[in-house]
Amino acid sequence: MSLICSILCSRFFRRHQKALTINLLIICFLICYTLIGGFIFLHFEYNYAQYIKQNDTLSKRRCIEHLLTGNRNLRNVRDSDFARTIAERCLTEQESDPRLEWSYKTAALYGFGILTTLGYGKVEPRTYNGRIFTVIYGFFGIPLTVILLTNIGRYLEAAAIGIKSCFKRKRNEEACVSGSMLFCIVVLYLVIGAIGVPLLQGNFDFFNGLYFAFICLTAIEYGDLVPDNNWYIPLIIMYVCIGLAISTIALDIGSLYVRKLHYIGRKLKNIANIRIWFGSKNLEVRELITAVGQNIGLDQTIIADLDIDNLVETAIQVKLGRLARVPQTHMIVEGIWPPELVPLFMKDGQFPMFVDSEDDLLEPRPKKTVVRFETPDRYPILG
Repeated sequence: MSLICSILCSRFFRRHQKALTINLLIICFLICYTLIGGFIFLHFEYNYAQYIKQNDTLSKRRCIEHLLTGNRNLRNVRDSDFARTIAERCLTEQESDPRLEWSYKTAALYGFGILTTLGYGKVEPRTYNGRIFTVIYGFFGIPLTVILLTNIGRYLEAAAIGIKSCFKRKRNEEACVSGSMLFCIVVLYLVIGAIGVPLLQGNFDFFNGLYFAFICLTAIEYGDLVPDNNWYIPLIIMYVCIGLAISTIALDIGSLYVRKLHYIGRKLKNIANIRIWFGSKNLEVRELITAVGQNIGLDQTIIADLDIDNLVETAIQVKLGRLARVPQTHMIVEGIWPPELVPLFMKDGQFPMFVDSEDDLLEPRPKKTVVRFETPDRYPILG
């Protein structure tokens, strides 16, 4: 069994060696980019954060000293009341949280939040250097991260299509990620997050976990998902990246519905200049049809004479089942025929042979003529 798996894996890696190498290089670069960015953010913000913390401690101490020395009315109160007064006036702060303090961990997580546009939500730069570096860091890192996550989304989409095709009865049916399938993927992602994220924190809280998974999937914030145990942070980062990749699939499917809504009741125009993507390369529709014409030996004037807009609209009607087939507008015939006789030959269903041809004579091959129909399938004229 292990031998079979190794053979299949080796074939897969050989087939996708270039794509896997490029994606692994991008992932390694982003990891290094995040780690280096964490060091730089910490360098800019740590000293200033410590300075703010010391000033806060000093202000609290001065507040307590003022209560002890300046207010004589408090000397006769009970100790419990006096302690409450100090707490209310001088110690009004939130509970200490390591995620709210600048450290290398929080600095790296803050950088990751910038790259993914999620936002860490727990710390923010206070210095001018830190804020300027945030702009530069995100300006170069965000596009690369979006490219990587979109590419991961393509792989997830291909995997989902492959799984779907295994359960399809008709192999010739077109397989794609539908809206219902995307809904199931999102629900599965949220359920996994709702169960797994709280468990990493050491407890089970399904509804809070569902909330955290949802705000992560919708790119609101991910700071609340970070566990206290540093060994679990890579799992959370992987979960976040998968969620963002799923979001790219949702955007692609959503763009299809937006396109359908945008073109409702509108006539298709300028189809010849539309670009069709084949992997990483693209061709215009006109260029593709020209290549097909060259492949079968059609003259370029015939290709230029095609009404591509009407042809595409008719093909769409055929696909929707509203027409039986695309009406014929051109025909290649042997020989040169008068335009007046062509309709009669078309009515008979064939063109006559040359009456003066002899089998024992070596004659040149008859010239091919392209006939264009003025009214499709009925009245052809010589083109």
